[in-house]
Amino acid sequence: MSDIVFVLTQNILPIFIVASFGFALQRWLGVEKRPLSTIVLNVLSPCLVFSSLVSSQLPGEELVELALFAVFNVLLMGGVAYISARLLRLGRTETIALMVVTMFVNGGNYGMTLNQLRYGDPGLGRAVVYYTSSTIMLYTIGIFLSSMGEMPWRVALRRLLRFPAVYAAVLAILVYSFSISLPTPLLRGIEVAGAGAIPVMLLVLGMQLADLKTIASWRLALPAIGLRLVVGPLLGLLVATLLGLSGLGRATSIIEASMPPAVFTIILATEFELDPPAVTSIVLVSTLLSPFTIATAISLLGL
Repeated sequence: MSDIVFVLTQNILPIFIVASFGFALQRWLGVEKRPLSTIVLNVLSPCLVFSSLVSSQLPGEELVELALFAVFNVLLMGGVAYISARLLRLGRTETIALMVVTMFVNGGNYGMTLNQLRYGDPGLGRAVVYYTSSTIMLYTIGIFLSSMGEMPWRVALRRLLRFPAVYAAVLAILVYSFSISLPTPLLRGIEVAGAGAIPVMLLVLGMQLADLKTIASWRLALPAIGLRLVVGPLLGLLVATLLGLSGLGRATSIIEASMPPAVFTIILATEFELDPPAVTSIVLVSTLLSPFTIATAISLLGL
């Protein structure tokens, strides 16, 4: 129990304190969050991805293993969600919604911050790999799945190509692989911009939570929350074991796999009419319950 309390107070509570500032801003001042989200997606987050990967000094083999973990974990969670939907006899729209909210997690403002608070910059460098890999899948498989196959592949590809973090990841891999030396002022400027990503993302998270008000469709919410918060870390443990991950790579990957659904899933649900009130409820309740489930997973799994 003492381990769980330590994780809650020392690693997770600081995240929600910063998010509470954004929550208060949204409730009291009604601050427009879209410009902040745009800045994070197009500037700060790509800089964080680039600077973290370039300076991570991770062996190339470990980078591949961490990326494979993200791919396998996302796809397996989708399979588990689909089987669960069939067993529960959910309709087509509910099935897609269940798959989306269980496959894609809040590995950015929540997951990366938690890994940095717990393991420092080495933990952040490894968490960025999961975040980048899963984000690419979100903007490809996630969009295609949400459209239920109706969106032309060219449209999905154009959306992916508009996401700067993809280019940041590719450039970082090239710089890392070929040991390219960047001008110090350029690298430091990117690092400064990247350092601003996490606090701004946490503020945006709090602002988004302030707008989530409804609790709808418990028939969909209960299995989704259970799959995401309970099955998620267990499946993460299984994938990490099968891939032979160890040390920080194992710990950070399982923690990322234990996160609540990505807030971006609400945007997908709204865009493609995947029962937005229910998806909003799932994101809200999962996020509020996640400190306790994540702290328990960290303690019981020895992360």
